[in-house]
Amino acid sequence: MNYYKNKVIWITGASSGIGKELAIQLSKLGAILVLTARRENELEKVKQLCGNAEVHLFPFDLENLEGIGALYNAVIKDIKKIDILVNNAGISAWSSVNETDIEVYKKVMNMNYMSVVSLTKAVLPDMIKRRSGQIVTNTSLSGKFGSKKRSVYAAAKHALHGFIDSLRAEVHEHNIKVNTIAPGYVNTDIGIKALVEDGNPYGKNDRGHDSKGLKVEKAVKMIISAIKSNKREVLVIPIFSMLMFASLLSRHLPGLAAIVARNFDEDKQ
Repeated sequence: MNYYKNKVIWITGASSGIGKELAIQLSKLGAILVLTARRENELEKVKQLCGNAEVHLFPFDLENLEGIGALYNAVIKDIKKIDILVNNAGISAWSSVNETDIEVYKKVMNMNYMSVVSLTKAVLPDMIKRRSGQIVTNTSLSGKFGSKKRSVYAAAKHALHGFIDSLRAEVHEHNIKVNTIAPGYVNTDIGIKALVEDGNPYGKNDRGHDSKGLKVEKAVKMIISAIKSNKREVLVIPIFSMLMFASLLSRHLPGLAAIVARNFDEDKQ
């Protein structure tokens, strides 16, 4: 049985990277897609790559927290229901605590955390009413442990993990599935767009997000399998990798993980 056939799946951050590849692969599985991102022209390109699938575009900047309710109402007026919400939109950051402007913290927290909370709260009442739905959130391994120059990004992603864990506990009785997707290094352009201390883009891919990162096609296949299997949390990283080692250390030997973190410098990798 095709789990995704005729399911209405709303993907944010769908114009590039993991969101774009999710749209392409899910279109081949018969899903009805709702795609959101800031750049309408890029969404149009993604739609073309989805072939004959039913695709609805709702361009929107999710930093506009006050407008998310109206966005949801527009989607529901057109589509009627959401079966699966994929909270994928986000922005990275690469800067030290001491030198980073507080506005960068606010911007990343709004985009990576508050927009997810706002959109999730928008779709939740109808899912509860129907006793059906699935909420998938793309967090990051940075939500599992912090490292140098990741305070901005890791703080928002740690907040997401707490929110999603609490949400999962609350909606279990309503038959709603909640999944956390935590990718490591994936070969996308997220590093190029990462914010530095003054809020400008980094301009180059950080370690691992270049050709050395996990291929985005493979990463998305892992994500699609995890959603179908309703895995509570999945780490999207190779099994035998430094990131898997770091994740295990963080969980089981936090003291040793702290030593590794303070001696690990991505700039020198």
